[in-house]
This record gives sequence, C-alpha cells and structure tokens, in this order.
Amino acid sequence: MTTNNTKYWFFIRGLMREAAHWEDFPVLFESALPGNKVIMIDLPGSGQNWRTKCPMTISEMAESVRLQAKEHIEAHLRKHGKDCPHYVLAISLGGMVALEWLQKFPGDLKGGVFINISLSGINPFYQRLKPKAWLPLLDIISTRDIKSREEKVLKLTTSQFEIKESSLKRRVDAYQSHPATKMNFVRQLIAASRFRTDFKKRTPPILLLNSLGDRLVDSDCSAELHSKWQWELKTHPTANHDLPLEDPQWVISQIGEWISKK
Repeated sequence: MTTNNTKYWFFIRGLMREAAHWEDFPVLFESALPGNKVIMIDLPGSGQNWRTKCPMTISEMAESVRLQAKEHIEAHLRKHGKDCPHYVLAISLGGMVALEWLQKFPGDLKGGVFINISLSGINPFYQRLKPKAWLPLLDIISTRDIKSREEKVLKLTTSQFEIKESSLKRRVDAYQSHPATKMNFVRQLIAASRFRTDFKKRTPPILLLNSLGDRLVDSDCSAELHSKWQWELKTHPTANHDLPLEDPQWVISQIGEWISKK
C-alpha cells in the first residue's frame, strides 16, 4: 500500500553482485521500517543486466542505474499521480555508482546510505582492497564451480553469516539465470579503480556505514570520507564487509534512526 508517507529505496549491490545476493535483507528492511519500500537495481553487466556490456566508467554506470530508477519513478507517477521521496542504499562498488548519481543529479534523491565504500584519489589502493584479500579474491575469480565460488565469496565477506544450502542454491540459480561474464567483472573492476570525485556540488544527506572487521576494504576508507566531507558515519565494531548479511538488524537500526531525522 502506498501512502503520502511512503519512502522508496533503490538497493544497489557491489562488484559482480546482483539482487539475489541481498538474501532476505530487503524483506527484513520493509518489515522493520513500515512505509519504506525496496526496489532492487542491478548494475550493468550483472543480474537482470547480465547481457549488457558494462561501461568502463562509473559515470556511465550511474547513467544506467538512473535510467532504471527513472522507469520506476515514472511508472509510480502514472499509477498514483503523485511522487514519493526516493533514497538509495548501496554497498561497495554500488556505493561509488550511487555517489556519482547523487553528485550529477542531486534533485533525484533525498539521500543515500553507503556501506563500506572507498574512492580512488582519496583512499590508497592497499586500503581500497586489503593485500590479504588479493589471493582469496583471485581464487574466487578462478573457481569454475558456481556453488563453490559463492561459498568462498561468503566466507571472505562475512564472518557470522550462516552459510546454508538454501542460500547457496539461490545463488547458483541466480547465476544460471543471469550468467555474468568475467569480461564484465574486469570492466567493473577497471571502472572502480578509475573513479575519482571531489564533490564540488552539494549532495543530499549521506550516511556512511563501515565495519571494523572488514577483510576486503579498510574501515579507514569510510572514516576518511567522513573527515573530508562531514558525512555522518556509523561504525560496526566487529562485522565483515557484507554488513547487510552480517548484521542486518544493526544496519536497519542505523538507517531507521538516520531517516527519522530527515
């Protein structure tokens, strides 16, 4: 049910991740925050967009994401004859794309929440991807068996998340429906490594969430963005990289508190 107080959230995943990789988080989010509705958007080259050749710049990726979002907004207007506030929640690479979207088109969204992100030119490469993660990541890339690969992804990016057979099956089924290519993985990686921004334009309110136990991205990356632009920052004391899977209730609690002040 849509009301005058409804808020829509565009959820965007990270490097070669897709909507299915949110697991149950969108359901938990909507249940815990009544009046907040989730629309999941895939990056170009991933998920529903797996046939798309991924651009090699974050700017072009942001344009693709924005077009997908605009389709929802326009459909909502046609159906209800009124607009609702829209926000974005994004993790890792998805956060870079959403930040570019906010900078280029600050009127589109009321705000954004970004989880464990980093930016080239501000955060050094050895913090953007910790050296201890290089070999495990290469192992994941070279693993052909999808179930084994997804299990390795979860073991690298979560510490407390219970890896169930049902979760692995869901991920295998998602890949079989949307078999993203390694070339698109490389193109997404190149886009991420090239992305720089100085945020000369004013952006809507931003909340940063990071994890002290992140084994992929150093938590200092978000701390530096907080220091540079005074964006609000909340830090989880133990969680790994994939915060929405690791501790969904903590993430939802932080967002609920933040959105209540808007």
